[in-house]
Amino acid sequence: MATNNAANNIHVPAAQAAPCRTVPLLLVPGMSRRELARCPLPAGDSPEELAESFMAAPQFKGIDTTELLRRGKNGLRVILLGENSYYSRQAAAYLAAMHADPDKEKQEEADSFWDDLELDSSLPVPAGEDGTDAENSMLVISPELLDPTAAMTDTAKMLGGGQMMARPREVDPADLDSVALLVSADSGIVLTETVVNKIESFIKETGRDVFIALKSSQMELELMEELRFSLGFQLCRVGCADEEYLRNLFCHIAAEKGLRLGADVQPEKVISALRRYRGSAFNECDMEKLLSRAGDKSGKKLLHSADLMISPCRPAESRGMDVLQSMAGLQGIKDTVKRLLASYIMEDRRRMMGSTTEPSYRNLAFSGPPGTGKSITARLVAGILREAGCGTGRFVEAGREQLIGAYLGQTSPMVAELFKKARGGVLFIDEAGSLLAADGSDMYAAEAVNALVRHMELNPETMVIFATYPGEMRALLASNPGLSSRVSQIIDFPAYSETELCEIFRSFAKKEQLILPEGADKLCTEFFVKLKTLKGDSFGNGREARRLFQSAKEELALRVMETDSDCSLALEDIEKAKTRLLSQEKGEEKRSIGFCV
Repeated sequence: MATNNAANNIHVPAAQAAPCRTVPLLLVPGMSRRELARCPLPAGDSPEELAESFMAAPQFKGIDTTELLRRGKNGLRVILLGENSYYSRQAAAYLAAMHADPDKEKQEEADSFWDDLELDSSLPVPAGEDGTDAENSMLVISPELLDPTAAMTDTAKMLGGGQMMARPREVDPADLDSVALLVSADSGIVLTETVVNKIESFIKETGRDVFIALKSSQMELELMEELRFSLGFQLCRVGCADEEYLRNLFCHIAAEKGLRLGADVQPEKVISALRRYRGSAFNECDMEKLLSRAGDKSGKKLLHSADLMISPCRPAESRGMDVLQSMAGLQGIKDTVKRLLASYIMEDRRRMMGSTTEPSYRNLAFSGPPGTGKSITARLVAGILREAGCGTGRFVEAGREQLIGAYLGQTSPMVAELFKKARGGVLFIDEAGSLLAADGSDMYAAEAVNALVRHMELNPETMVIFATYPGEMRALLASNPGLSSRVSQIIDFPAYSETELCEIFRSFAKKEQLILPEGADKLCTEFFVKLKTLKGDSFGNGREARRLFQSAKEELALRVMETDSDCSLALEDIEKAKTRLLSQEKGEEKRSIGFCV
């Protein structure tokens, strides 16, 4: 059975279709790909072949191209709803290519529209890396380039906070010729009244195809309805490719490049390893790059598994989950974190394979006394997600000074910058209790919490972990209903027992290849029991084990310097360190300041 595309007279046979071609973003000199880039339209295929590949791809099974192209005869206006930015871009590129009229004369430049953006004429857009000129490409533009205040809050706009944010660099209007425009952002706001007005102006002055990519967190219903009603935009839902499709695409790319895959190559394993390596940045272009580089590096047409397998770079040999499991104590914490992360990873993988999953908040609250492993666990979470291919591995730690500006209106841009740095990873808010005021009068802290809530909603791919003491955590979450509803779980970190603290002490010694003498555990236990009594709630748990170990090393260094003995910890080193630290807490050890006379 054949399919007929009435709008462009495209006849699609029912035979097995080739996978869709990859759609890379080409760099514009002086610009980041996030701000402005150019995407070549699929070339080398007839309109019938383009339609055949498009309609056979699982990520586009929900798009009726016949109806879409028929209604967009005088210009495609499409809102693409999907969680994967790459597949939204691929859909836009294919639809623009299918809609393009090869006999149409080149449209005049829309100077008046681009002049409104105050473009910099010193930055031309060159021909594509693949030889495709700008007349056969689509511009992919960030909404911030159309509305530089898109990422700011109303408070920041009102108080002029935008003056602190650098305006995105822009390019010369004479070189911005293209057959289509895609407005897209991986995170944050896409639609504002200014953006909608700029799109309307662009359509009226150029008549070119316009696409807008939106994720579920970026949907502004009122503005979307305005686009549909006033400008005739159509809604399309974009999904994700499944494993079978990616496997076929991998083999198809290899064949096009004249490469043969050895009998030991399992495309599914290669793609899985590549996904883990690239994390949330993975898209189909990565498979093309991997095959090209493997062929160039090996200089062979026959590739084996060793030529294609790639693993993430790690600071240490141990995997994040192994490090978490090796930590002293915290068994309940380990089980909870492992269960939560397994759920997140499965959800991401199902979404990548095209399954429909309900969006869920992944933000966590770590509650517990000081020195109980909250910071290191948060850092390990970022690494574990990265190794599973579900995150960038970025870890950004922030306290009150990184969150709160010097005056009202400055805070929101600072919070936005933190989310930008942590994109796809973990933003760790340490000592989160500092965002509370006992009498509720701290307007700066309230502004920071409101900004955090807003950006947690706009950036669901970034996990936020709050850490503070138990009483403060409850008060913080109760202070803002929006905050408590966006934290999926509170994880309580208990204080370490003396046995666990001794285990931590031994781990420090093992890491530095120092052998502990018999009886060391007894001395350490005595120290921790007495110190807990002296310090009460301010007892530092794991930090006290580290402090005792560092002090014992100092005593060892003095002994070696005076007696020239071997560099092994002795009971007397630990005993002296224990006595000195306890004396300091009791105030028995007097510290002189100034000159001795």
